[in-house]
Amino acid sequence: MKKINLGILGGGQLGSMLCIAAKKLNIHTIVLSDDPVSPAKDFSDEFIFSNYNDNEKINYFAKKVDKITFEFENIPFDILNKLNSIKKVLPKPEINKIVQNRILEKDFVNDQNIRTTEYKKITDKDDLTSNADFLPAMMKTATLGYDGKGQFKLKNLDDCKSINLSKNTDYILEKLVNLKKEISVIVTRFKKNE
Repeated sequence: MKKINLGILGGGQLGSMLCIAAKKLNIHTIVLSDDPVSPAKDFSDEFIFSNYNDNEKINYFAKKVDKITFEFENIPFDILNKLNSIKKVLPKPEINKIVQNRILEKDFVNDQNIRTTEYKKITDKDDLTSNADFLPAMMKTATLGYDGKGQFKLKNLDDCKSINLSKNTDYILEKLVNLKKEISVIVTRFKKNE
């Protein structure tokens, strides 16, 4: 049986765990990461340090692998889409485009009849102050925020007035809810929709 070469974009903790699991299945892992000391470097069979938009390294990576996956959502969609035209990327790049953007993600989940907290798209200060009745709330950047980055707790209108919003950045305002507990859910679907 031919050994599978799995390309993994991103070299964080999830990439490390993916490499460990792949070894047990006799799958060869090749990680491409923009962090030269990423955790997955120590667990992958091969490691390529590169920016995600370096065409030469991306093409080199694609030629070495049979299939491609990614271990975090902030890989640029254009790069995933380009790679998908060379080698199959799973999950599909279109999925990543949704999970990269909190507004698209919330819209998608709610369209599946899975209710989330109430939310509003915020593009400027006027949007924010006109939704003062929505407070208290969490305001987050629609993209590229994670682990508390790009997140602001807004309790009242004074908080809204004092916050500086970046131009050309979309935000999402999420109504605060009283949580009894928080759980993380992972759902997967196999190729044949199982």
